[in-house]
Amino acid sequence: MAQVPTQNALRRRLDLNHTIANIIPNRNELTYGRPTKRSQPIIAATGATSRSAATFLRTNACNVERAVDDYYDSGTMVPPKKESKALVESFEKYKDPEEPSTIGIDGTITYIQDLGVALEDPVVLALAYKLEASTMGQFTKQQFIKGWQSMNADTIPKMKKAVESLSADLANDPAFFKEVYKYTFAFVRPQGQRVLPLDTAVEYWKLLLEDKFPNQEMFGKWIAFVTEEHKKAVPKDTWNMLLDFVVKFLGSEDELDTYDAEGAWPSIFDEFVSYLRR
Repeated sequence: MAQVPTQNALRRRLDLNHTIANIIPNRNELTYGRPTKRSQPIIAATGATSRSAATFLRTNACNVERAVDDYYDSGTMVPPKKESKALVESFEKYKDPEEPSTIGIDGTITYIQDLGVALEDPVVLALAYKLEASTMGQFTKQQFIKGWQSMNADTIPKMKKAVESLSADLANDPAFFKEVYKYTFAFVRPQGQRVLPLDTAVEYWKLLLEDKFPNQEMFGKWIAFVTEEHKKAVPKDTWNMLLDFVVKFLGSEDELDTYDAEGAWPSIFDEFVSYLRR
């Protein structure tokens, strides 16, 4: 016998349907749209983070209503924290006067500098990742408040300590570094594009991956190969798998000899291995 929904479940469903109608008029987009768009109704209905929403959506076969019910039934829901007055004041200091719900590019530059961080420091990407920023040079009020609350920092001195911790995690925690590296692709990719322009990819490889290669000479060979021979924009799978490729095969000649061109690697790595063996 089918279980009768509770009154709260029905209310959640009605609220969710209202959210879907306002956010995504075409219900088919929930199945075929970008993951961020599919997750948006779940985030709006539950207050879940985008990563948590995406997880519940995947485990419920992209059915938004089931994902919301599963989220509530799982017990993972945490009552929202009351906004810290200090956090709100920090946001107000840097917000864009023309878009008061957002810190724009100018405010972001000033804010990063006030944190004592250089704009070209990789930790800026780690901070954007932790605040779940979706657009470079911009933080919404919700992202800013929720992100800093999750790190228990509501003043500039506390934020500086949190940034120091993020910097240490980038250097010492390979799993965290990999998360930030993979996040960077979508974060710096031009809006509406599926691939990363080669010059942008090279710029961020220099920022993030140069010291992950076994030596500067090998990194230089990779950059020379992609800019002088391959000369193509960088798709997501190439970006994501480069870090694994470097770790697994470029540590020594012996490791490179184990590379299998028939393996499940993007063809650009086959071409690069052939380039190295010339």
